[in-house]
Amino acid sequence: MRLLLTARALELVGDRLAELDVEPVVLDALPATRGASGTVEDIDVAWATGDLYMDRDLARHFFGAVLSSDTLRWMQVTNAGVDHPVFAELVRKGVLLTTSHVTGAPIAEYVLRAVLDHFQRAGEWRASIADRRWEPHELREVAGSTWLIVGLGAIGAAVARRAKAFDATVLGVRRTPRGDEPVDELVTLDAVDRADVVVLAAPATPATVGMVDDAFLGRMRSGSVLVNVGRGSLVDEAALLRALDRGIPEVALLDVTATEPLPDDSPLWSHPSVVLTPHSSALGHGRHARAADVFVDNLRSYLRGEPLTYLVSPEELSS
Repeated sequence: MRLLLTARALELVGDRLAELDVEPVVLDALPATRGASGTVEDIDVAWATGDLYMDRDLARHFFGAVLSSDTLRWMQVTNAGVDHPVFAELVRKGVLLTTSHVTGAPIAEYVLRAVLDHFQRAGEWRASIADRRWEPHELREVAGSTWLIVGLGAIGAAVARRAKAFDATVLGVRRTPRGDEPVDELVTLDAVDRADVVVLAAPATPATVGMVDDAFLGRMRSGSVLVNVGRGSLVDEAALLRALDRGIPEVALLDVTATEPLPDDSPLWSHPSVVLTPHSSALGHGRHARAADVFVDNLRSYLRGEPLTYLVSPEELSS
């Protein structure tokens, strides 16, 4: 069996691949293989690792190879979201697609850090210390606040557990509840008026795109915080800017935007109530080893003809 992967990915699992009946096909940024016979298209399995998303040329060649392959039967990705059209096209061709769900920890830590930074007005401390001014100030506490987490998959659940550890009351929204959600109460989006912090951790689907609109934002409470670590398309950005100009929510902490990279002329860059990061909340260094463990476990299952973990259904790509 021939496995398409990057050089970085091979470093992570090379010793374990040696124990299996697998021939690695290493893809460089240039459209050529290294150290393997056959062509890039002549592959059985592909593993799309996080380093692809840090190198556009490498990603373009990798996904070009999997799309042009007539022999590919299964691909695993490290990202949790599969809303990009390339994934729907692969599933349409009959390719099994699995995800990894290994970024919950860094994204949840990002969310807590971002909210704490705003609640504690940390920027004022940094500015005063830079100017050698000893100016203490009071701060908001997470304890006693109410959080609404929209989307309770691996990421939303990780955020919920950490917020509860800070003694926040956590409300959760989930399309299909399972009964094991780590929240105090399952609610609908109508509960947004109860929340001090609203965290978007849902995937982009026809049901969620644009859900944060004028009506949603109009129900948010004074002093509330909006955090988006899901997809930029969940938010109507024009509506968000209007709401921020009115003062509610108090701030938008955005790790994702509708268009990425964010265009130079976007007003989000300079709005005083927007804090931006470049889709980086998932980039914790521990994700690589976790992704390797999930992939190798799935690879062993695949070779034995057993069910795969985190298999994406066609319905998930069209719902």
